[in-house]
Amino acid sequence: MKRKFYWQPEAATAIIYWSLTLIILFYSLILALENTRPYWKSNLVLAFFVLFVYLGSRRKVSLDDTQLTIRYARIWKKRVIRYTEIEHLCNEGRMLKISTSNEQWTAAFRKQDVSALAEYLSDKTALPIVSGVVEKRPPID
Repeated sequence: MKRKFYWQPEAATAIIYWSLTLIILFYSLILALENTRPYWKSNLVLAFFVLFVYLGSRRKVSLDDTQLTIRYARIWKKRVIRYTEIEHLCNEGRMLKISTSNEQWTAAFRKQDVSALAEYLSDKTALPIVSGVVEKRPPID
């Protein structure tokens, strides 16, 4: 069974990445509005925007029978984690943390994807899913 889930990095990194990507779009639109006919420089900048949107949306987690493959926005970066290497799973709302012996990986998913992914990883690794969401309790009088 091979499943794919799309992910985003933590909130601060995702906001910075997508803000810079939108700055490229707005710069392209400004260049296009400066001229009355198609302008090659604005089209070139728009092509860079499309490239960055593609790179930002290609982040995905692929699940195989024996391993978890994480693809990043950078084309050359790919990480493979075997299910036997996973030591700890933590679910914090839309965030999922996977800990191995030497590293920790955190990513944001859609709500239904994070629960399905956590259940699948829990079944494959026989580890419990730890909820990291702290519930607010009323103060003790």
